[in-house]
Amino acid sequence: MKKDHLRKLKSCLMLVAAAVVMYSCSTESVSDQILEKDFQITQMNEALAGSCEDDCIEPGSEIYYPVSDMATLSVGRNTKSVSYTAYNTETDFVVEVTYAITAGPPNAKATITIDIKGDEVEYSDVSSGSTVNHTVALAEAWAGCDEISFSVVQEALGDPITFSESYALIPVCSEEGLKIGDAYQGGIIAYILQPGDPGYVEIETHGIIAAPSDLSVGNDYYVFWGCADTFIGGTNTGLGTGAANTNAIVSGCAEAGIAARLANDLDLNGYTDWYLPSKDELNKLVENKGAVGILTNGYYWSSSEINAFHAWVYVDNYGWDDSYAKYYNGTRARAVRSF
Repeated sequence: MKKDHLRKLKSCLMLVAAAVVMYSCSTESVSDQILEKDFQITQMNEALAGSCEDDCIEPGSEIYYPVSDMATLSVGRNTKSVSYTAYNTETDFVVEVTYAITAGPPNAKATITIDIKGDEVEYSDVSSGSTVNHTVALAEAWAGCDEISFSVVQEALGDPITFSESYALIPVCSEEGLKIGDAYQGGIIAYILQPGDPGYVEIETHGIIAAPSDLSVGNDYYVFWGCADTFIGGTNTGLGTGAANTNAIVSGCAEAGIAARLANDLDLNGYTDWYLPSKDELNKLVENKGAVGILTNGYYWSSSEINAFHAWVYVDNYGWDDSYAKYYNGTRARAVRSF
């Protein structure tokens, strides 16, 4: 009887020991899993919201095509989340980064570094729930599908979370349907740039807009070129040079009421970037004067200077360019702006 009791007790002890071993193994396994999970970064990529080949940005719409990504990291009681959104506008590339503690004490602050093509900005002491951003201007000749690289690094509260990405720029939509003679952006479209013209972009529509009426001083539509005995210098005759010509004249000639100054000071239909056209720009207005409805039997100043005493004008009733004295007061002027 005693032997049976000892045998049963021994069997029970063996079962208990086995159970302890099994529990210990199970606990060790669970601990390993927890430790592994504690230092595991979970990253979730979101699909591209737009295609640089199929989509485009409507000018002025503020509707863009961002891409985004998010990563989380658990450390002890805390879980942190870092996400970015990247997109381009008509002129800039933007990266926005949000840092948040989604579980555990929310006091840990972070340092976030955003690098866009070597242009780096660092934010320190970023609180949970905060969003920081970095914006860089796009190159003047940028085009759709050009690649732009950027990176994001978040440090503090465990291992850093990093992103290293490349974004295909979404192009600006071409303004289809615009034609010479259309009322547009404060005036009348006088010319649309063609292949080979300075400033021409294949997928975009650019050109020259003429003000609806001639410049004037009060009721007087005849204006001087100005500074008849001063050589301003630095003006040109080609397409795309009128704005720079106008700036040069305004800077070099202090006279009031001259053609270039009147154009430069014009605030018309919500636009203030008017200028006196160069010789070649003025000729484009003349070529399309029927659609534009201007330049009939008149003399019109260009912003292209010849020397200290003369500048180029277009003599409409004769149909040619001519050199006229800057003090001649029988000449009109028409402001233009670029689009």
